[in-house]
Amino acid sequence: MDDLTSRHETDFHLKSTFWLSVTAGTLVLPFAFYHLTYQHEGIGIGAVITSLSLYFVAWRCHKKSYKTIYTFIWLGPFTTLFVAYLTEKIGITGTYWCYSTVLLYYFMMSERQAWISNIVFALVNVPIAWSLFETHEATRFSVTFALVSAYSAIFLHIIARQYSELHKQAITDKLTGLYNRTLLKDSLEQAIHQANRTNTAFTLIIMDVDHFKMINDELGHEIGDHVLKQLGVFLKDFLRDSDKVFRIGGEEFLVLLYNTDEANSIDIAEKIRKGIEKLSLIPGRTVTVSIGVAGLNSVRDWKHWMKNGDKNLYEAKNSGRNRVVFCKG
Repeated sequence: MDDLTSRHETDFHLKSTFWLSVTAGTLVLPFAFYHLTYQHEGIGIGAVITSLSLYFVAWRCHKKSYKTIYTFIWLGPFTTLFVAYLTEKIGITGTYWCYSTVLLYYFMMSERQAWISNIVFALVNVPIAWSLFETHEATRFSVTFALVSAYSAIFLHIIARQYSELHKQAITDKLTGLYNRTLLKDSLEQAIHQANRTNTAFTLIIMDVDHFKMINDELGHEIGDHVLKQLGVFLKDFLRDSDKVFRIGGEEFLVLLYNTDEANSIDIAEKIRKGIEKLSLIPGRTVTVSIGVAGLNSVRDWKHWMKNGDKNLYEAKNSGRNRVVFCKG
């Protein structure tokens, strides 16, 4: 996964953590008020600190600056000790907070941090339960706590894996394994932003398979799909990990070259064109591509950038195909 995909996953985690923190912080407030007013002042103060800490997490999520290490080094240890204090003060009802606390860990931390926090929580609170309660009560608590911990870990692991897989499917072309158009706009806008901020050079290469309709009509769609798959393999092998390759149409591909100026991008485009021409994709038949190259230059709009690349691609096709065209836009 590249940095853009990771950003989408981070946004998902921030949104889920935001709403969980707001909900949990709000639900804890009445408990805090009750104990501050009528019962144990120490419990009330601890509940207020917990609620404010959760609201702080929500605020950091809203600002997109939340880091799981905050919950790991502060909220995790504090809630562990606070639940232990609760259990000693109010008995078996204090253990009810153990289950929601463990769930918070798995939603608000990384998987590894949640495991560590869960183990520390158990090492602190399970012995307290055994020292305070009857054997049958301590046993029930230990078993139910272990089950909630295990179910939480498994459930969140499955959700994270499924989300990652679904997101990957959503942004990937099924036939070629390249990116589809889903991330195209964000990728180009991010490149323009980075170019403005750090003066990094970016270039677009847009290519189209020559006479692809003829290949499909004469040899069948199975051969056409084979050609597209092999072109995807070639492009992924040829280009760097920092470059992004998209299939943006039936037989049209787009490459976003990172940190590559116009002169070098033209050279790369020529190597791609020659490399594809040498591939044995169809027995007794040469497959070629026409390519348009568009540098970023003063362009600060992704649509205009793509329009320049398309214009050069059409020029390559209209002037005989199997060639690279670059004109300053």
